[in-house]
Amino acid sequence: MITASVRSVALIGLIITAITTRCAPQPLLIDDVAIVSASIETDPVTSINDAADDPAVWVHPIDFQASLIIATDKQFGIEVYGLDGKLRQRIAAGLTNNIDIRTLPSPWEEGSALLAASNRTANTISLFMMSPTGELNWLSESEIQTGLDEVYGLCLFKNADGIQVFINDKDGRYQQWGIVLASSSGADLEFDQAISALQVRGTLLREFEVTSQPEGCAADDENGRLFVGVEAEGVYTLDANANVPAVLSLIAAVDGESLAADVEGMDIFTVGEAGYLVVSSQGNNTFALFNRHAPYSYVGSFALTDDPVQKIDGVSDTDGLAASSQIKTPQFPEGLIVVQDGANTMPLEAQNFKLVSWQLIADALNL
Repeated sequence: MITASVRSVALIGLIITAITTRCAPQPLLIDDVAIVSASIETDPVTSINDAADDPAVWVHPIDFQASLIIATDKQFGIEVYGLDGKLRQRIAAGLTNNIDIRTLPSPWEEGSALLAASNRTANTISLFMMSPTGELNWLSESEIQTGLDEVYGLCLFKNADGIQVFINDKDGRYQQWGIVLASSSGADLEFDQAISALQVRGTLLREFEVTSQPEGCAADDENGRLFVGVEAEGVYTLDANANVPAVLSLIAAVDGESLAADVEGMDIFTVGEAGYLVVSSQGNNTFALFNRHAPYSYVGSFALTDDPVQKIDGVSDTDGLAASSQIKTPQFPEGLIVVQDGANTMPLEAQNFKLVSWQLIADALNL
C-alpha cells in the first residue's frame, strides 16, 4: 500500500503539472484520487478570514438552471447564489455554521423547502423557508433553543414522521429535533400568506453522544441512516429513526489516506437506489467516496486543482459540502457537488464555494 506521505507527494506533483499546463486540466486519476477542476465558483462571502462554511442546494421545481446554492457565512449569516456563482440574496442571521435543506410536502407548493442552520449567536437552530420562486425567508421568530453550550454541525432528515434536525455540540453531544409547521389560519394559502400565518414547534426526540469533537453529518432519508463525522476518528453510522436506540458503528476510520483529520462536511449523492456518501477529508485536501449501502466500502477520492483557463482556483481546507443528482444542466449534466474553499486564491479574496460537475468525478473514477 502506498503510504500517506508518498501519496501526498504524488498528488502535489500532479496538481503542479495541472496548474502549469497551458490547457485546462483534464480529469486524471492517481492512486484512487481523481484530479478535476471546478466548473463554477461563487462570489466571495461577505466576511473575511475563516468565514465560509457549509452549503445546501435548492432545486428549482421547473427550471434546473434557476436552482440555488444556500451557504453559511459564519460571521454574518446566509448567502444565496445562482448556479452561475453570482450572489442573489443575503440574510444577516448571525453566526451560522452548518445548513441543510428538505422539500416540504403537500399542501405546500412544489418547490417550497425548509432549511435549518446551526446558529452560534445564541446556540439555536435557525429555520428558513425557500419559496417556489427561490426567495429565502428567515423564520426569525421561530429560533429553537437547544440548551447546548456550543452548537456546531447540523443536518436534516425526512421520513414519515416529518422533517427532523440533527445538531451537535463541540463536546460530542447530539440532539434530534422534530419540526412541526402549521398554519394558524387552517386554510390553503399562497406561500407569502402561509409564511406570515406559520406556527413552528420543535420537539426534542432523542439525544446521544460521540466520543470526541464532531461536525458534519448527513442523513440518507430513503434508507433511514444517519452518518456522522468525528473529526479525529472517522465516520460512524446509526439508525436515523428517533424511536430506536442510537447505536453507532464505525464505517471509515481516519487512516491518513482515504480520510485524514479533520473529517468535515458530508452529503449523499444518489444514483437511483444506489449512490455515494461524499466526505471532506480536510487533512489531505481530498474528498472521499463511500458506497451508500452497507458495508459502505471505500470507492475512491477526488481533489480539485486550479483551472488556469477559467481562472478558477483549486480547493483546500474544505469544511462543508453539498451534493445534488437532481440538477441536470449543460454544465452539470449528471448533477453537482458544492464544496467550501478554505483558501480562495485566483485572485486572492475572501473564501467562497466551488461547484463541481459530477460527470467529471464519475468519469475519472470510472464510476
